[in-house]
Amino acid sequence: MAKCDIRITFDNPDRVYRGGDTVVGAVHIQVNEDIRCNGILLTHYWRTHGRGNTARGEKHEVRLSEIVPLQAGEELHFPFEFASEIWPLTYHGHHINLDHFVHVGVDVPWAIDPQHEEEYILLPGERPPEFTGGRGEVIEFTKKATEVKGLVKVLLFVIVAVLLAVLAAFAVVLIPVFLVGGGIYWIWKSMIASRVGEVELKVPHLVVGPGEQWPLELGFTPKKTFPVNGITLKIFAQEAATSGSGTNSTTHRHTLYEEMHTLHPAGALLAGERFSEQFMIDFPETDAWSIAESDNKIAWSAEIRIDIPRFPDWSKKEELQVIPLEFLDAAEPSLMKQFSSAVDDQYAAPAVTEDTAELEEQSSDSADSSDTWDTPDSSDRVAADAGKDPASLLAIISEIGQAGRFGNERSEIVAATEGRAYDLVVLIDRVSTTFGFPGDDARFENGRTITGTIEGTDQKVQLFAADTSNDSLDYLSRGGSWQTLATVKSWDSLYDRLVMHEVPFD
Repeated sequence: MAKCDIRITFDNPDRVYRGGDTVVGAVHIQVNEDIRCNGILLTHYWRTHGRGNTARGEKHEVRLSEIVPLQAGEELHFPFEFASEIWPLTYHGHHINLDHFVHVGVDVPWAIDPQHEEEYILLPGERPPEFTGGRGEVIEFTKKATEVKGLVKVLLFVIVAVLLAVLAAFAVVLIPVFLVGGGIYWIWKSMIASRVGEVELKVPHLVVGPGEQWPLELGFTPKKTFPVNGITLKIFAQEAATSGSGTNSTTHRHTLYEEMHTLHPAGALLAGERFSEQFMIDFPETDAWSIAESDNKIAWSAEIRIDIPRFPDWSKKEELQVIPLEFLDAAEPSLMKQFSSAVDDQYAAPAVTEDTAELEEQSSDSADSSDTWDTPDSSDRVAADAGKDPASLLAIISEIGQAGRFGNERSEIVAATEGRAYDLVVLIDRVSTTFGFPGDDARFENGRTITGTIEGTDQKVQLFAADTSNDSLDYLSRGGSWQTLATVKSWDSLYDRLVMHEVPFD
């Protein structure tokens, strides 16, 4: 029989707390034999367990009792309370588990100390101070430095010196190897660049929350015409737990999530025709938060690939950091709002109230009563009245469709429309925030990009709207419509669609 039995209870029967909450409970000790106790200590900390080597957070101590003799049959009760950790959060996975523990030990001199521990569940609560709001860089959690003794410092210095000496001895052999390897790498990159040119990938959010809309932009101008099997995005998450050390170490891996998104289907990319697209990806729902302990990792990544048949692929991998959405909402509401205006297939239009219905009816009546867009500055907005006839726009679309895909014929047709504004209605498929606007007009840089079809036709269109239209466009969803004046800027052969710019109010 143990010298004493220890039991730990919590005020929450389910033992669920949020970061920063006060954990309240009691320690119950049943003494089974007379012992001399040098103190009773409660500690709380987080610890990993599973296939990997154990990682442990800082221990926080609460002394429940000083030196006191304990007599057989005695029952002791010690209440406790402490502020819970904020990060990391509880995780139960395949190879890795992370739990928060309350540990109680009775210090018995010259004997094995009776001890007991219980875990509690920590969910997102107070935002950790490391999350300052920026989402463009992965956040690192600084750990308290451990003191390095003088002898250890000397040993480290000796080891580094020996390694440098060994490398110097093999320098004559290694330098040619490095040169050959670097040459092969340069040739490989040059081959890829000879097809795709310089690829611009913008990933504004490296810190991501589950279930949110995750933006990215891809742009390049092919130097040659070549086929592709597709342009894809792979979102990937993996556990990696390392056990042992040195040559005896083993890393156990488990795929938590893997999904492939097709950004562009198989087809041909034409030399000199700009590919520039913005995407809003539905990031998966998950509670597998990023972990970056030395032997226990949960790593998220996004890999974009231009798959070129029988040729080296262009690819780039971005490491992501997944944290609770609650932290992001508190950290950067303006940026979240900026991208929440993008519309996907699951976007729900706002509920129509009596007020909004009345406004829409008034707007519709106003549009019907003035076919000439009679505004104080209408002369500045319309370059030619004849250009406002939708039939003339359809004639241009027909000409482009009959023209060949190669050569300058389509560009010449578009160039002939310069200065003409067209009154059109776009049936909306998606509205997204514009970034990377292919022009020099500042009014479009922070505006919205509409993709859809021209009403009454099957013709696809990409319309760049000025920032003055943001308030109106942010309330539109898939299936809605937008009436405006716009000019034709180019023809996108990849998607067989017109690229147009709204004629903004001055």
